[in-house]
Amino acid sequence: MKRASAGGSGRKEKTREATEESSVVSDEENEKETFEMEPGGRMVDDIIYIPPPPPPSLTFDEGSPRLIISHITNDNFKSYAGKHILGPFNKGFTAIVGPNASGKSNVIDSLLFVFECRAQKLQSKKVGVLIHSSNEHQNIESCTVSVHFEVIQRLPSGELLNFEDRKFVVSRTAFRDNSSYYCIGGKQCTFKEIQRKLLENGVDMDHNRFLILQGEVESISLMKPKAASEQDSSGGMLEYLEDVIGSSRLKEPVKLDPDWAGEFTKLVNSPVF
Repeated sequence: MKRASAGGSGRKEKTREATEESSVVSDEENEKETFEMEPGGRMVDDIIYIPPPPPPSLTFDEGSPRLIISHITNDNFKSYAGKHILGPFNKGFTAIVGPNASGKSNVIDSLLFVFECRAQKLQSKKVGVLIHSSNEHQNIESCTVSVHFEVIQRLPSGELLNFEDRKFVVSRTAFRDNSSYYCIGGKQCTFKEIQRKLLENGVDMDHNRFLILQGEVESISLMKPKAASEQDSSGGMLEYLEDVIGSSRLKEPVKLDPDWAGEFTKLVNSPVF
């Protein structure tokens, strides 16, 4: 289970406020594994941990309140020099259009950056290279992307109801040394807290189905039946379906105690799986 630790490398630079000097973490530190019991998870014999099943991809009923992105604020991110507001987005459907090299993909890259999607999607292994750099704007030390969320509900009359008290902002700031930190509502937090906040609103970041990139649908149809080995990061159709269904969460527990394989079979066939 990945958890972004926000503890401690003090950055004392004249150009940075004291409130920003604490708790920045590098990408490598973000990758560290830390055990934490998740809601719905359980322990078997106080030894084997079984993660909770993934929630349904659609977790709200038609006509019920739903989470949307109202706008995105980019500050020195990629091609955006200075502060730029992307939006407001339509509450139903938004299309980003424009000529080649106009920055359309940077809108999606902003979301990938905040939601901590890894190098294969962002096309960059280090977050430091995402900081804007140009002849007119050199030596910029950091970039920030803020995603503004709000909850709306479409009433039977067709009117849209906005829940002002449920608005929140998730942001990520990165530095040239590839360290970064996260915030919810301007308050520094761990990436795990962001995951929980979004999960409360029906967005599951562990089983990402809300960011579908160009070519991903085609890549599913071209998958091999099964990964060549456990080290094969590309995976196969079997591994993909195991992740979608939720059975992949039982692999590690079975490895820890093969004798429990029969119990896990019962678990898979149970209604609570």
